[in-house]
Amino acid sequence: MPQAKSVWELVEGEIRKPGTVHITVFALLIGVGAVAGTFGSIAIPLGYGVTGFWPGVAVQAVGGIWFGMWGVLAGGLFPFISNSLAGAPLYVSVAYFPSNFIQGFLPAWVFRALKLDPSLKSSRDWIHFIWSAVIVNNFLGAFWAVTALQWFGLITVASVPLFFSGWVIGNGIPSLVFGAILLKALSPLVVRHRAFCKGWWA
Repeated sequence: MPQAKSVWELVEGEIRKPGTVHITVFALLIGVGAVAGTFGSIAIPLGYGVTGFWPGVAVQAVGGIWFGMWGVLAGGLFPFISNSLAGAPLYVSVAYFPSNFIQGFLPAWVFRALKLDPSLKSSRDWIHFIWSAVIVNNFLGAFWAVTALQWFGLITVASVPLFFSGWVIGNGIPSLVFGAILLKALSPLVVRHRAFCKGWWA
C-alpha cells in the first residue's frame, strides 16, 4: 500500500469524511477542557477567568493539531463552562471566544500548512510548536482578552500588565509542558485513528 510522505497527506485511494467519531471527540474535548480549565481558573485566580496556571490551553492546542476544526471549536467553547464555574459573567466568556479560538487555530493551521509531525520528531517540529502553540497564540489571546476586559471597564490600566502577563505565562507553561507531553506520547496512536483529521474536518 502506498505510504504518504507526511501524516497530513492522503495515501492513494484514501477518502476521509466527518463522522460520528468526530462528534464524539468534539464532545469529549469540551468535557476534558472544561475540567482542566475549571481547575486552572480556581488554582491561581486573577479574576474573570484569568489565572496564573490554565492547563485547559493544552487541550486547545493539541485538540486543534489532532482534530482540526473540531478541536479548535471545542477549545473555543469549553471555556464558557470553566469560566462560568469560576464566576466570570457570560459576556466575558463571549468576549474571550476569539482569544480561545486563535489559541487552538494557530498551531492547528501551522502544523497543517508546514506539514509538521505532531510527534515532534525534529527540531523543526519543536521550533514551530513553541512559537505557534506556546508563545504567539497566547500573546494574541492575551492581547484580545485584556483589551476586552478593559473595554468593559472590568480592569484598570494599571492592572493590564498583571492580567496580560498572567494570561501569557499561565497559558504558556501548561502549553509547553502538557502540550509537548501529550503530543510526544499520544500522537503516534492518534494519527493512526480515524478520528485524526488530516484536513480541517476529517
